[in-house]
Amino acid sequence: MAEDPYKKAFERERLARKEAERITESKSRELWTLNQALKDLNEDLERRIQERTNELEVARNRAEANTQAKSEFLSVMSHEMRSPLNVIVGLTELLSQEDLEEPNGGYVRNMRFSALQLLNLINDILDLSAIEAGKIVVEETPFDLKNSVEKVFQALEHRAVDKGLTWSHEMDLSLPSPLLGDPAKLNQILINLLDNAIKFTREGGVHLSMSRMSKEEEGKVWVAFEVRDTGKGISSENLNRIFQKFEQENQSIRRVHGGSGLGLSISQQLVELQGGLLDCESEEGRGTTFRVELPFTYEARAEEKQPSQAKEADLTGFRVLVAEDLEVNRMLVRQMLRSTGAEILEASDGKETLQVLAAQPVDLILMDLHMPEMDGIEATECIRAGEISRVSSDIPIVCLTADVFKETRDNIFAAGMNDFLTKPVDMQRLVHTLHHWKNRLEERKAQ
Repeated sequence: MAEDPYKKAFERERLARKEAERITESKSRELWTLNQALKDLNEDLERRIQERTNELEVARNRAEANTQAKSEFLSVMSHEMRSPLNVIVGLTELLSQEDLEEPNGGYVRNMRFSALQLLNLINDILDLSAIEAGKIVVEETPFDLKNSVEKVFQALEHRAVDKGLTWSHEMDLSLPSPLLGDPAKLNQILINLLDNAIKFTREGGVHLSMSRMSKEEEGKVWVAFEVRDTGKGISSENLNRIFQKFEQENQSIRRVHGGSGLGLSISQQLVELQGGLLDCESEEGRGTTFRVELPFTYEARAEEKQPSQAKEADLTGFRVLVAEDLEVNRMLVRQMLRSTGAEILEASDGKETLQVLAAQPVDLILMDLHMPEMDGIEATECIRAGEISRVSSDIPIVCLTADVFKETRDNIFAAGMNDFLTKPVDMQRLVHTLHHWKNRLEERKAQ
């Protein structure tokens, strides 16, 4: 009898299912094995990522700690080096205004120049560190551009004359005043360029020119400064090197003329930070020309409102409290303001400042930042919190500091200070600042 076809079909189907189950089981085992391997790889990857994350976190914390340590070091060094220079520059400025007989007058001029030269070197070193750390501060304060440049020119004049060089300058009389900018950094740039020009010129002379540029932007005035000399010039292959840090055209220059090799590098970076341009043209044996182009903010109405220097210097009856731990610095401020009619009160630290305020009326406080017992920040916070009932909590407070870095300025304003003056304090700027706040107080009382 022939085999039942249904039975044969059933057997084939049974065998096929069995084979499918075998294949499924085999593939399942392979899939499980692969899945387990993938899980192990994933766990290993997560472990490695976590280890790397931990390493990066440790590195980030170390970098932040190093940055903080560097910031604190810069802040301390800025204060410690600029503070004594504040006294030297300030006192020599006061002496230079006296009618001194020679050779005493010459001694004072040389002392002042040397102090300014040292200050410029310190500024270069600190600014280099601050620029690299991204902590440089570019101020925008009102100043007389022509007067500021004239002071720089006069400060270096005797060096050029002593070398037998012609020393000339020309100023564009059409430039408006006041302009808003950073006079300290402008002076630093010009001193670097002029000092180099004198240093590398044996015959002929040095010429400084300042002119208003034709390009105009709304609310901006562009000014070109050119320093031309008849010195040895710079070879074309070395022209690009002069703006590199610690570089001079060759090592013999450092042996003969000295210098840190920082001046031009810092000057270029300071110019660029202010949105300007520094360029150089030179030919060996025919001299060098450095050209600086800088923008300054200008409001036409500000010129109309600008008081005369005589009116600005009149601070009669304006009571100023000088909070400063060093007596010589308090004496310096007293002498700078002696002919203005301002009434000067003094305090040697933050606690004494609060005591003086509680005892008698004060119109404005010149507050040193670093003082024993209680520093300027703490004292300001106490005043702004209304802890001194006798004094208005919004009394103008102007910070006096040799620390000019961004975090310091942020802390100054966060504490409630209204303005700041950097050391060494320029007498004209000090008087201008006090006059500004005196006007603000009078306007407030008139309302």
